[in-house]
Amino acid sequence: MSPEIGTDQGSFLSMVRVALKRRGAPVPRPGPDIPGADWAERARRIQAEALDRWEELLARFTAELEAVAGVVHRAAPAGVPALVSRIARERELSRVVTWSEPALGLQDLLACLRAEGLEVEDGSPHLGRPATSEAVETIRRRLDRGEVGLTGVDYAVAESGSLVLVSGSGKGRLVSCLPLVHVAILRPGQLVAGLEEVGVLFEVLHRQAPPADSPSSVTFITGPSRTADIELSLTRGVHGPKELHVIALS
Repeated sequence: MSPEIGTDQGSFLSMVRVALKRRGAPVPRPGPDIPGADWAERARRIQAEALDRWEELLARFTAELEAVAGVVHRAAPAGVPALVSRIARERELSRVVTWSEPALGLQDLLACLRAEGLEVEDGSPHLGRPATSEAVETIRRRLDRGEVGLTGVDYAVAESGSLVLVSGSGKGRLVSCLPLVHVAILRPGQLVAGLEEVGVLFEVLHRQAPPADSPSSVTFITGPSRTADIELSLTRGVHGPKELHVIALS
């Protein structure tokens, strides 16, 4: 992504805010060219602000996500297994398909989930391993059986209540799309104010990642799956999870 594209991206995101009538939406205007060396510094400032404003941003994120039927939970890392188990059991579910444990970022999480009595399977491909037809079929079977999909997130957007998931090793795209319930783990520092900040972080990610390691997809998730027919009858879960739960770590 060139600096010129990054500048156009900022104008485009401003236009999106105006179209959505977001509070405080700036008037779209051309931005200055940004030298490549400055992107990393901008990203550093954004990440520092994300940590400093965690509680403030989380309050906004919670309000926006709850407005589209999502649910936000607060938990310490040690409380995540019991919380995931409660979410599953209250819906009479027992099978969990997950990102890999390193991608989730919580040590021994999968073992703790199994200790809670849940059936847990890794539903993500791992880069560096041969993509044999047998391996692909194994993951497909796991996803078909999965009732709860457990993922981390890469970023979250406070102004829209959105999660941002970037594909990669151990981070299967379908884990957040196929199960009945999606549970996502959100960490301090991953929640930023708006889409413009996400654009800057993507710019840095693109510049740092070798072409072979560049993500193949980026998924934005705002609430559970919703589908309306021609009579505008709204149904959840037709093309994705019926419920979205975000566990904000404290």
